[in-house]
Amino acid sequence: MTTTATGNRRAALRQGWRAGKRTIIPFGVVVLLLVGSLVTHAVDTPDTDDADFLSPTSSAPIGSARLADALRQRGITVTRQTDPHAALADVGAGGTLFVPAAEFLDPLTTSQLASLPRSTRVVLVDPPARTLETLRAPVQRGQRRWATAVESAGDCAIAGVDTAGRAAARRQSYQVAGPHDRCYGGGVVHLGHPNDLVVVGAADPFRNDRLDEHDNSAFAAGLLSARPKLVWLDLHERYEPPAAPRPTYTLDPEQDESYLPPPDETSPPVEEPGDGGQPGPGRADGPGDRENPLGQAFPPWLWAMLATLGAALLLLILWAGRRLGPAVSEPLPVEVRSGETVLGRGRLYRRAKARGPVAEVLRRAALRRIEPALGLEPTRTPAEVVDAVAVRTGRRPYDIDGLLFGPEPAHDDELLDLARGLDTLADEITAGAPRADTPPGTTGPDQGEPR
Repeated sequence: MTTTATGNRRAALRQGWRAGKRTIIPFGVVVLLLVGSLVTHAVDTPDTDDADFLSPTSSAPIGSARLADALRQRGITVTRQTDPHAALADVGAGGTLFVPAAEFLDPLTTSQLASLPRSTRVVLVDPPARTLETLRAPVQRGQRRWATAVESAGDCAIAGVDTAGRAAARRQSYQVAGPHDRCYGGGVVHLGHPNDLVVVGAADPFRNDRLDEHDNSAFAAGLLSARPKLVWLDLHERYEPPAAPRPTYTLDPEQDESYLPPPDETSPPVEEPGDGGQPGPGRADGPGDRENPLGQAFPPWLWAMLATLGAALLLLILWAGRRLGPAVSEPLPVEVRSGETVLGRGRLYRRAKARGPVAEVLRRAALRRIEPALGLEPTRTPAEVVDAVAVRTGRRPYDIDGLLFGPEPAHDDELLDLARGLDTLADEITAGAPRADTPPGTTGPDQGEPR
């Protein structure tokens, strides 16, 4: 019997494994595809705080040394700057200022971009919304793609770009209000006021490893070679301008110490701390203009991953439901006789040596037969039961109390004696009266009921 049971268990395990493979394998394939896509996307998307990112001196795949060399071969003077103020002072009129990571500019420097001469071209790569708001540019960020799209220039009138072909210039698209140039499917925007401002929605055309793809080289070189001088702002961390020194005053000893001179109009205003000393909503870098909604608090690939996982889970549920079919009701295959359940329960009590609980069950069963026959109320006390039984049977109250409410048996023989005594007492009291635990119309042993 042991060998047969072991074989049945093994067969059940094999069958369960076969059924599980139908679910695990498709789900595992979907998970592997998702993980592979996420890893590829993470590797393909560089961080702007990486020192190699679009740096004119970096030969790394995400650098731009090849583009800088190509511009020098065209006769363009390429100057690398790491200080925004030095870059603004160096570009002057008739030059090009290239800012690959505009999110690291402070609000003051960003606002100064709008004060550059109109003959100066400013090229921003994927600037955040707060940068565009600080510039007061009539541009709004639109849809952002999972991967960079390759688009044609279309009806593009930007000098240096109008002759370029298809380029990977649209990852972030932009919406423009007014008569401004919008090229490459909205990935490149040109504003002619207050200066020659160009916004590019992807960094791919400027990278070393993407320069030879499509017509990226002609696009990037044409965009940055429209002026004879190029100032390349190689910034990879948030720029903090130096604090202006506070003016000092010398008080006249004869003057009242409570007197303070009026503040100089040229001195910077003192910031009033708001909530926790943070900038107020009126500043460009305050929480009123800070781009921090829930939808942009997480990377875009997270929402795409969750949507893909949800679709895969839905397909898995539909597939499993179709294979298994609807739930059906099934009758029990066998019927168990009541005597077998009683015998099994008794054996469990015996194995557990639970004489006390068994004696309690037997006494409650006897009282359920005795009390209706004696006309006792449910609120009766043990003393009232003992007195009523003694009057009916003529037995001594001491013996009746020990039988109905005594201690638990010490061994199995006492338990058997207790069961016989309770059965005899109940039969003696209920003789000639219907039993309380039998259906109406029957009288126990007279109807042949087994006891």
